[in-house]
Amino acid sequence: MGFRVFGSAIASLVVALVLPTPVAHGGESYQLRFFKERRALHAQPNRLAILRGSDWYVADLATDRDAADAIIADAFDFESPVFSAPGTDDTFIVTPDLIVAFDDDVPPNRIQDILAAANSGRIVRSGWNDIRGAYLIRPPCRHAVELLAIADALGDLPDVRFAEPDMIFTGRGALVPNDPNFTRLWGFNNTGQNRGTADVDLDAVEAWDTTTGVSNIIVVVMDTGVEPDHPDLNQIPGADFTTDGTAGKGGPVNACDRHGTAVAGCVAGKINNALGTVGVAPGCRAASARTFISNSPCDGTWTGQSSWTVAALAWAESIGARVTVNANGYGFQSSAIAQKYADTRSRGMIHFASAGNTTSNTVTYPASLPSVLAVGAIDRTGKLAATSNHGSDLAFVAPGVSIYTTDRTGADGYSASDYTLASGTSFAAPYAAGIAALVLSRNSSLTSSNVEQILQQSCTDLGTTGFDTTFGYGLLNAQRALQLTP
Repeated sequence: MGFRVFGSAIASLVVALVLPTPVAHGGESYQLRFFKERRALHAQPNRLAILRGSDWYVADLATDRDAADAIIADAFDFESPVFSAPGTDDTFIVTPDLIVAFDDDVPPNRIQDILAAANSGRIVRSGWNDIRGAYLIRPPCRHAVELLAIADALGDLPDVRFAEPDMIFTGRGALVPNDPNFTRLWGFNNTGQNRGTADVDLDAVEAWDTTTGVSNIIVVVMDTGVEPDHPDLNQIPGADFTTDGTAGKGGPVNACDRHGTAVAGCVAGKINNALGTVGVAPGCRAASARTFISNSPCDGTWTGQSSWTVAALAWAESIGARVTVNANGYGFQSSAIAQKYADTRSRGMIHFASAGNTTSNTVTYPASLPSVLAVGAIDRTGKLAATSNHGSDLAFVAPGVSIYTTDRTGADGYSASDYTLASGTSFAAPYAAGIAALVLSRNSSLTSSNVEQILQQSCTDLGTTGFDTTFGYGLLNAQRALQLTP
């Protein structure tokens, strides 16, 4: 799978050519640190990403004449191997920018000396995205191997918390769309319909006797954009953090940007408006942070960049959001993203992410982060969904099979209607985020730890007593969570 070209249409680079001496990156050894831990990078043989101006091109040097000629003629601004994420189809590349974060007690003059000694180049921005001691640097190099060497040298210093490139990477939404003909929300009120097990649900209907949510509690949906004028979504204006800029203002931009609208419906679908569906927290409002660009064809994958996620989290904090949901799995793990999640959680935000749909006993990133609550999916009988990931990092489970939710209107969505029936941990995660929003609607002074503890203590235990690696703390329960909220 190749990367998109940012800023213009994809250039055609496929011309039959076999180089006399192919340039092979697969045999070289690369490493990158996640904070202080060194991790091996797996480069794909012969594949190279080339930056010319603002456009990225990905090519196979064994067959692509234009790319090969560009390398021979030195006609490029930056080049990187194409790296593979082990066990997936996801790929990532190094960009010319370096993110460096220093410990809190390092004075500015010491930082300047460290950067100068490492020949790290010019400082593009200090206080990068409000991460303490973070700098965006443009090193004086045109090759990823040189930039990785600078990052590794900086990362080895005791004063440096982390140093990593602002990576471009691919990922995917945790979604399995289905036929749009299911109109009863068993996840809210399971009466045993369609061979389900009665009362295996979130007790959302019972929770609404206490509150349906308040409008000043905002849940940020970090995804491929949420349709801003969907008639059945309670939301505020969003923002776009990709290279598409203000094109969609947080809404979908290309034909494959469908996932976010379906996720948002699970959180903030309107109630009592005589339309399709309803979210767990219909009185709260969703805000779209378009953080990914969907790939074509529409196979559920997307391309992102580390700085886009960090900027989306900074924006979420700036608008006063208390909850975020990221119903996606990344093909790359970033120290900067991990730091921003941790920082915003320490200041009162609660973060949720989907555990993943690969039937693995390890949850995907960023759900695997300690500052993010990983949510797995169950079916209508209370069993772990067949494809749901699980493991020691799992926090909770929620309904995630045959979920009726909002879709992009007209022909732009998964179906021809304004609603769709879908499955996956992509829908368990926003259900969990919605319950956290209900808790905060009742008491907005709670800390993130307070809310997480309430959710844990109010769960319905589905596995062995207490926490287990199949269901985490158990099935979330909105009614009991509100009863435990002071």
